[in-house]
Amino acid sequence: MGPGPRQWHAGRPGRRFRSPLLRAAEGLDRYARRRGVVSALLLAAAAGGCAATAGHECLPDPALLDAAPADSLVIDRFLRGEAVGMAAARSEAVGLRRRAGLARAPGERIGLAAAAAAAAPDDPDLWLESAAAWRAAGDDLRGGAALDAAAAAVRRLNDVGAPLGARGAAYRRGVALATALAQAWLHYDRAEWAEADDWARAALALEPASPAALQVRGLVQGRLGQTTRVFAIADDLRRRDIFSPYARWMLAAHDESLGRLRGALGQFLDLTPHPARALECYRDMAALAEKLGEWAQVERWYVHSAAASPLAGTPCLSRVMLPRLEPGPDGSPPHQLPVWLAFGRHYVTGSLSAYARHAFAGFDTAASADERELWAGLTVNAAGILLRREPESPWALRVRGLVFAASGDAGQGLSDLRRAADALASAGLPPDARIESELGRLLLAREDIAGALPRLRLAVDLDPAAAAAWADLGMALATTGDAAGALEALGRAIDIAPERPTAWYNRGLLHLRAQRLDEAEHDLGRAAALAPDNQDIPRLLQQIRVARSRGTPGPGREPGP
Repeated sequence: MGPGPRQWHAGRPGRRFRSPLLRAAEGLDRYARRRGVVSALLLAAAAGGCAATAGHECLPDPALLDAAPADSLVIDRFLRGEAVGMAAARSEAVGLRRRAGLARAPGERIGLAAAAAAAAPDDPDLWLESAAAWRAAGDDLRGGAALDAAAAAVRRLNDVGAPLGARGAAYRRGVALATALAQAWLHYDRAEWAEADDWARAALALEPASPAALQVRGLVQGRLGQTTRVFAIADDLRRRDIFSPYARWMLAAHDESLGRLRGALGQFLDLTPHPARALECYRDMAALAEKLGEWAQVERWYVHSAAASPLAGTPCLSRVMLPRLEPGPDGSPPHQLPVWLAFGRHYVTGSLSAYARHAFAGFDTAASADERELWAGLTVNAAGILLRREPESPWALRVRGLVFAASGDAGQGLSDLRRAADALASAGLPPDARIESELGRLLLAREDIAGALPRLRLAVDLDPAAAAAWADLGMALATTGDAAGALEALGRAIDIAPERPTAWYNRGLLHLRAQRLDEAEHDLGRAAALAPDNQDIPRLLQQIRVARSRGTPGPGREPGP
């Protein structure tokens, strides 16, 4: 639930509104808030953050990527400090803020702006500037956290004896309005329509006739399909400015929400967005054209969107051509579209579908646990936005479900992948081998053999080279007592991927159960070589050798992972 208007009025601080962004992409929040706030941010600022190499790359300092904005507890601790220390910190913040304004490298600007806010965390202006820097770099997580800190700092202005309370009521109202508007736009960009509307209403409670608040609220109401309100706000804006581009933008959003895609495209044709929101408007225009397959318009409008980015013209914003999540008509290869990345990883503009595929590929091929965790969060974040824009999109559900399943959230992974499979079937599209394989694995882990078997059989039918699906099918068949079928499936898994120990291990156990000691010793020996840390295998091999020397049957054991 978003903020009520009451929490913004002077003298009436409300509860802290906790942005869903602080959950780090809908539950994968483990890579956020790892380090000490001030030290990490200051280190990022001192390091300069971003540097071009060979004129083509922008490599941020690792501390910058790991640094997280502060929260209201940091503000409380700061306000409990001594006056002398507080004054020194404010002086330091002024210097950092000045340096941030002069910095040319985007990474340096982000680090300095964040360090300034951390030095004097009760100053809302510093948090707003830090949030803008993070958001320009496509980092919604840290941008949202900085905006939450700005909201907390605004509320502290109302405290009796607040150090910055002397700035006056007009300042408090103005900075509260700026914070509410920034929050509304953040949630609009993330397709979190209800949250965006809450913040837009909070802005209007502060300044009922605010054109800026009406602009974003009209867009949100358009996305929510609220016809009466959309037309009322559009008429109001046109009365003030007959050429207002926001009126046509919100009418296009309204048409799109009702499925009138061609009508929405007509609203966008020949539209020149206001420079303040050109990145967002052109991005919406291109995303609509992408839905319609108007590829020339897509390319042109995404280029305009990127040109409006604060990072445009710097090596920290790179353009890449990437395939979309969705395959082309009749199973043809996905269409390739441009995506603009900040620091080589964060989405700024371009095809969000193509970015989600790119992020998932980063997760799939990550070389380290930290990198895998980072790309997991980015994939889930991008897929979540796509699903809020287009619920039950099978391809967004697919990548999100695969990430959740691989990251240990079996329940969410199972839910997403089931929905993805159902959505493909409802659309008359063929089933996907990887969805079926992962569903089979998850159901097998839950000991739902009846549910797992048809999924795994379908997976290997769709992709006969899927070693993991063959291995899981072998386990499922062994559990049902079909030893011959299990041996055949495990043999296929070994033939396809002999470097994977699980199939060797399980086939070895099947041989052991049947007292085929030579075969069991061979397979378990291969498993031991491939998984030297597994302590069960040496014990089994020793028991086999003892049994052979005594001429007695070897020990039996149920197949397992």
